[in-house]
Amino acid sequence: MQVEGYRHVAHRGAPDAGCAQHLLPALRRGLDGGAPVLLACSPGLRTALEAQLAPAAVHVVDPDLLAGRAPDALAGYTSVLDRFTAPGTRLQLITDSDCQSTAGVVAWLQTEALLNHVLVDRPVDHFCVLDPARLGDDLTTAQSCHPWLLPADADADVVGNQGWREPAHVLRSLWTEPGPDPVEATPPTLEVADVGSMRELRRALAGALADGPLDPDEAEDLVLAIDEVVVNAGEHGMPPVDVRLWVTEHRVLCAVADRGPGFDEPLAGYGPAHGRDLSVGGMGLWLARRAVDRMTTAPLRDGDGCVVRLVIDPRHPEDDPGSGS
Repeated sequence: MQVEGYRHVAHRGAPDAGCAQHLLPALRRGLDGGAPVLLACSPGLRTALEAQLAPAAVHVVDPDLLAGRAPDALAGYTSVLDRFTAPGTRLQLITDSDCQSTAGVVAWLQTEALLNHVLVDRPVDHFCVLDPARLGDDLTTAQSCHPWLLPADADADVVGNQGWREPAHVLRSLWTEPGPDPVEATPPTLEVADVGSMRELRRALAGALADGPLDPDEAEDLVLAIDEVVVNAGEHGMPPVDVRLWVTEHRVLCAVADRGPGFDEPLAGYGPAHGRDLSVGGMGLWLARRAVDRMTTAPLRDGDGCVVRLVIDPRHPEDDPGSGS
């Protein structure tokens, strides 16, 4: 089945030699059409596929290049595809859920949904192996990010996924209630009403973050992200613009509120607004998203305005990277 542009295909199973046998017929059909294979998957699956495919047609990619917060992961995907795409040909990319991002399962699900938006014109057959044992209750959401399915019958071609959902739908579902976080019921670490001087705001934010759980680079990036959101609120919202910051061991949250109508565009900001030309502006949302684990917008409780929440959940050594829900 030939499809123009990006084809995002899910296959349920553990990333092992058995899974490789299910993938091989589809991969060989692609190879017959001149589409080389990129392996960015777990060692067991990678080794099994390498043993069955001609070495000249296979390239191994470090899965970590496709990991991290969604904007960073998406940048990794585009960079890798740029490196291997040749004019007039397709690529075949293999990834799996066991190599999901150390940023957590929600960040990985964001990425899986957004690939359909960001890579829509790319000539790629992307086979994602979804491990039920790894994903648990997140398996249904993960599968819904894929417009295509590879059936258990190894000789079958891909079929349409009736459970597929548009990227914006998936993103909204990941945070079903973008309202106040429980930490907002506690006194803020910093509160600045009706922001006047951006320089003074940046200084105050840096001071409030200095003794928190973020390393200096993360804290600096968050200050810049808050700066971008505040400037955006001033330009597109309505004054006053208020900033509140909570710094705890397990969560750093900043709420930026203004009296404008806000926006509900979950796909906005996933990539520079003007592509690779960073000199022409339009970078605010992209830079902000890259600095945080999640950024949401919601109406103020009184309905008179909008609040943007930027959240970082610091990782700790005892955390289990990429664990399920």
